[in-house]
Amino acid sequence: MNTRSFCTAYLSLALLLVVAATSCQKNDTPENETPLDLSQVTIAITPKGTAKGSVYTQQVGAGGGRIQSPDGQITVDIPAGALSATTTIGIQPISNEAPLGAGNGYRLTPEGTTFAKPVTITMKYGAGLQPGLSWIATQKGDGSWLGCRNTVTDEAAQTLSVQTTHFSDWVTGKLIDFRLAPEKAVVKTKGQVHLYVNGFAKSKGTAQEEEEGLAPLKPLYRKDAGDEDLAPLPQITDLSTLLEQTNHYRLNFKQWRLSPASGSLQASGSKAVYTAPDKVPSPNTVSVSVDIEAIHAGKTTKLILVSTITITDKYFARFTVDGVTTVFTEGEIIKPNGPVQSTGNAAVLFVDDAGELGITFTHAGEQKTVTINTERPQAGTLPFATTATPQGHVFAVYLKTSPLVSYNCVDDELLKDGNSCKKGRSSTGSLTLTEYKNESGAMVSGSFSGTIWNMGDPVACKNQSVDISGEFLMPVNRYN
Repeated sequence: MNTRSFCTAYLSLALLLVVAATSCQKNDTPENETPLDLSQVTIAITPKGTAKGSVYTQQVGAGGGRIQSPDGQITVDIPAGALSATTTIGIQPISNEAPLGAGNGYRLTPEGTTFAKPVTITMKYGAGLQPGLSWIATQKGDGSWLGCRNTVTDEAAQTLSVQTTHFSDWVTGKLIDFRLAPEKAVVKTKGQVHLYVNGFAKSKGTAQEEEEGLAPLKPLYRKDAGDEDLAPLPQITDLSTLLEQTNHYRLNFKQWRLSPASGSLQASGSKAVYTAPDKVPSPNTVSVSVDIEAIHAGKTTKLILVSTITITDKYFARFTVDGVTTVFTEGEIIKPNGPVQSTGNAAVLFVDDAGELGITFTHAGEQKTVTINTERPQAGTLPFATTATPQGHVFAVYLKTSPLVSYNCVDDELLKDGNSCKKGRSSTGSLTLTEYKNESGAMVSGSFSGTIWNMGDPVACKNQSVDISGEFLMPVNRYN
């Protein structure tokens, strides 16, 4: 990817407020709505996870046994009679590459081992996952994934468990995304923002997979969803009945809310459309939220997802780094053939003849710059390129010149591992374009957010991360 230096400002992972005094909206569905065509929703294929540590091994014979990883995050219980001979069982931590994957990933070896009796795999779900809205997934040899509908949740122990007769790669993941997309957006007066909750379409696997309660993972919205995909379409069909669910929990999309009641909201199931008012309201931000429930044995797990939308009748740019926000005046946003103010602050969005999009935000006084660029701009959500997701299309950099330090989306956390240094958590993040045209002067709107790492000190095996985020509604500058 071309990493030529564009300055970009980043926007804060500002905490989304769930306001108690919210305004409820009717979940009306437009008349004569054309049902969405889900035939183009395809099975997700990803690279295999990369090793994140050494293999822990243990001998298990025909009498069975229990194997637990040194970090205590995964346990494998092998019953008597599952193995016909003593076998070396291995557990290796790997990166979690599953669609909507979150939390731990492990490779169980020997890969391809089959058992005469089902073994039980139990994994901690911990932070970032929700009971009833999470499951265990496993990767097949062709790179596709299967979600385990029979995942059992133990909320007291904070574990997920499945039974299986084979070994492969196993990870924890989300049944639906725990974010309302886009999480943040900026929209012109009278404009619209399409919001959705991502999840997996109901699907059937092979007869054997169906018997074992395994569901091929078909994300309703790809990470790089474009105009031909579901995310930007105007229909707000209720997709909740089409979403994959576990056998132990029933998933319900409850009430959508708009607060304050500036503009209008049409919602149905997992989708909604917000329409901004004719004039900029005061305050000029609204919160759209949706209540989601997972119900099991009379107990309900609740989740509230929130999106914050800024309404404007002018160009707009804002970025946040580690909670410190910079808002650009309209004069600081560079326009085609327009003057530039002398403050030294500048926000610019351009597209070159090769089609590459670059966005740069620079705060001169604080000597910091955020740069976002992608070779494949299109409406929808584009993931940051990271070591965990090298197929990501977006390159993100944060640079602070005093003292000089640079953070990059392809850097990882550094962790001490005995006398050596290993890689820990990868950077995360994405760019969402809610409106995009590459004509000079055309309006482009969107947002970005993520956590990226600096190179740090590989000798001391220590580095730092920074949270970046931003929202923008800016004109296209074309460069040859």
